Amino acid sequence: MSALSIVLALATASLPQSPPTAAAVTEPGRTLTRPLNVVLGGSSREATERTLIVLLDPSPELVKGGFVDAFTAAIAANAKTLTQTRLGLAVTGAKDPLVVEPTLEHQAVVRAMQTEIAREGGYFQNVFATARAAAGAFSGSSGERVLLIAALENGDVEDDVEATVATLQKAKVRVEMLTSEATLADSYWAENAYAEKPRGATMTGADGAVIDLPWGWLFQLHSANESTAAGHAPWGYSRLAAATEGRVYLHANSQQTAHSCGFRTQCLFCTGDHAPEDDAWSSVLLAQLAPLTASRAETLATLGKDPSFRAMVETWRAAAKAGLLRSEPPVKLSPTSASLDRARTGRSLGLLETASFSRHAKSAEDAAEEARQLGDALAAELARIPRERTTPRCAAAAQYTVVLLQLTRVNLITYAAWCRDLAPQLVDGRADELLSPEQPAVQEEQRVTGVSFSNLSLCHGVKPFYAVELPGGETLRAELERLDALCVDYLSRWGKSPFGAALRQNGIARFWPAMDGGGRATTRARPKTDQQPVGPTTPRRPTRAAGGSTGTPSGPTSGGGG
Repeated sequence: MSALSIVLALATASLPQSPPTAAAVTEPGRTLTRPLNVVLGGSSREATERTLIVLLDPSPELVKGGFVDAFTAAIAANAKTLTQTRLGLAVTGAKDPLVVEPTLEHQAVVRAMQTEIAREGGYFQNVFATARAAAGAFSGSSGERVLLIAALENGDVEDDVEATVATLQKAKVRVEMLTSEATLADSYWAENAYAEKPRGATMTGADGAVIDLPWGWLFQLHSANESTAAGHAPWGYSRLAAATEGRVYLHANSQQTAHSCGFRTQCLFCTGDHAPEDDAWSSVLLAQLAPLTASRAETLATLGKDPSFRAMVETWRAAAKAGLLRSEPPVKLSPTSASLDRARTGRSLGLLETASFSRHAKSAEDAAEEARQLGDALAAELARIPRERTTPRCAAAAQYTVVLLQLTRVNLITYAAWCRDLAPQLVDGRADELLSPEQPAVQEEQRVTGVSFSNLSLCHGVKPFYAVELPGGETLRAELERLDALCVDYLSRWGKSPFGAALRQNGIARFWPAMDGGGRATTRARPKTDQQPVGPTTPRRPTRAAGGSTGTPSGPTSGGGG
């Protein structure tokens, strides 16, 4: 070896090694044909002895996608290379997970698959426990060992991911994962911590090992974390594939790629036929922003050393205590690392709860100033961090926090002006009498109980709102211009990625008085002893309006814009 080669080798060895991410295991494409042909065809185009077990998690989406037909076609297309391959079938929710022992009679697996996939779906199932059980079926088999997991749901049901990894590694099994896309830093189960869930399981489902993007912003009806496609699978699934040198194949139907200006937001500037210039994502950016696939403990240790992540977490916590978010970060920081922390809610400012408009206006102005200070401090700290000391994902999340703090400031200024200037006129019973047939906004039998709001989508950016009449006057205009500058800068860097799509999922708030309905209270229905439910005690999955792979797999997909 030459002296130059030795120097280059030593220099390379001294560079920090990038931790493994989901980009290394996630395959492009959204169909069933390619992944099934790749997995069944094997790494060699010649027939070799091997064992392949399909772990099937039955769901309506697998049926709609024609999984059994695609699997049958893949067997036929790879008949020559499968002559020495034993196929087996394991199924989630079955009393005995191994439905068909590995066999050379491939049609026996197809017939059992046709029966099992027709089972009623919609229940929580523990895919990880079934994977551990299936690992035992490889005992005594020769050659390559492959576990093909077809699970479009249940990536959020974790019992012990690392125990599953250890079991599969000990059995020398490679996991090939066919699943649907997670949502970016999915906060659904953090938001719904008290929803019914299976015993013994931890509900997660984000694309990363931890929620690394602030959620629950003040005056946002919906968290972008619950509706923005991540471009990768739920962390637990990616972890199994990465730890066993397998791959992840994402599946989506054609309806999942349509553009939407936002979920639970209104668009003032189009009828849904508009698509932003950055709607098609950059594969390079998607790879740069991929979450880590190391263990949760290793991931937290890595994140705890990232200065952008640390700055974002500290700002997130301060903003929650100031009432700007309804969530606190799920991690706590030590001087050199990070660890999971119990869920805590942010402080409530109570701005929507009563009709004390003058008091609300003062509280909103104070909170707006807090948002400005936190945003400026975080932006200044991020500007001091050298690019090589942080990861793109942590940098994007921290910069997103800066933009959302400014958006929250804009909404607070709008709200304060609405409370001072418009709300009193809307609820003043002494206003000029309206001519028939017009009716006053507030009927005598109604009572103002608080404030309601909706969101106007940022899908088209901030500039179009310059022409929209919003409370706040010149003060608001200056803050809108600042928000526009931040958004343009952010989207120029991260626009063609999940983080850019997440930003567009937020909106400008619009307010109006909330009235009591004047209706009578309904009596709570209580079941009688002969009306108790019969059947499985495993709870059914709640319907997630925004979709997503960990609930009903009907959410947006990469390049669809979220």
